Amino acid sequence: MVGAGPAGALLSYRLARDGAAVTVFDASHPREKPCGGGLTAKALALLPAAPADDPLPVRWVEACRFESGAGHGVELDLGQPVAVGARREVDAWLLRRAVQAGAVHVAERVVGVDPSGALRTASGPSVSFDLVVGADGAGSLVRRTFLAPTPPARLTMAAGWFAPGVSPMVVRFLPGLVGYLWLFPRRDHVGVGICAPLRSVPTRDLVGRLQAEVARSFPAFTDPDASLYAHTIPSPSADPRSILEIAGARWALVGDAAALADPITGEGIYYALRSAEVLAETLRARGSAAAYPEAALEGFGRDLLKAVALHDRFYGAGFARRMIDYSARSRAVREVLADLVLGRQGYVGLKRRLLRAAPRFLWESAVSRVRPAA
Repeated sequence: MVGAGPAGALLSYRLARDGAAVTVFDASHPREKPCGGGLTAKALALLPAAPADDPLPVRWVEACRFESGAGHGVELDLGQPVAVGARREVDAWLLRRAVQAGAVHVAERVVGVDPSGALRTASGPSVSFDLVVGADGAGSLVRRTFLAPTPPARLTMAAGWFAPGVSPMVVRFLPGLVGYLWLFPRRDHVGVGICAPLRSVPTRDLVGRLQAEVARSFPAFTDPDASLYAHTIPSPSADPRSILEIAGARWALVGDAAALADPITGEGIYYALRSAEVLAETLRARGSAAAYPEAALEGFGRDLLKAVALHDRFYGAGFARRMIDYSARSRAVREVLADLVLGRQGYVGLKRRLLRAAPRFLWESAVSRVRPAA
């Protein structure tokens, strides 16, 4: 296993628990990423049980404010808490579960991978394995060795910093940006960030937009001394082959290395965990990774492909404002939005859900207009 992030750690845990000999290489712990660090209910359901003396290191958040501009937004009661944690803490917690299950963590960086299944670290000789799994992130060495880097057109840039203090959870869609700003409250600080397609805006300008918005609307989280972070988030293309290519005879990719993230929201933790689960189940049932890409496509990949198809419409002019306006006027729309945030509603089937909610939305919208007049 190359990489001990959520995908690599969970896969190591699942395989070791099932009796496989697992070695996970990662020299980067502890480390942090400028992602929100949110774990929805469907992501939490994939995690190992937390020991009494080592609870999951997260803050529980029950509401999120969605905004399409300064002051224009809606408070969304999620109905079910979301867990938000620092990646250095959550990833380390998952790695502890894997080691306790029997996986061996080697704190060294893999610098070479041979198609025969041999790995070479920075300080040691090559070691051969029956299966090499790339869980080494968006710039995956394993992906580059066996496949090809994820094309820039499929990358989203995320950047931000971490500020002391406490904040509500906020997601703000910004005019002219194919992306959004976020404030995600963690246990002892706030994750401040922004994301947009890699090629749509230079990273320096993206950070400048974030700094200006925070200084104007959230000055408590302006920190000129904070260290800036940036990383890319890879997603599949609209072609199913972008998912069907993620394994070969003696290798497989999971999480960001497999480019499995939501192209609309950038959410990748759930898909990292889910791809690890699907690969573990495939290896247990088949003894090889040959059927893993098809299982991933059918298990969750089609929802990602649907997200690719909806991406441009979602970030089209005026869509975010209309979505927030409708949510403010209708509980039916708020319920759909909450289910999207929590992962209870996928993109496949979303149109049917909205059509079923339309009569209720029209009624609630009409009532919301009558009440102020009265």
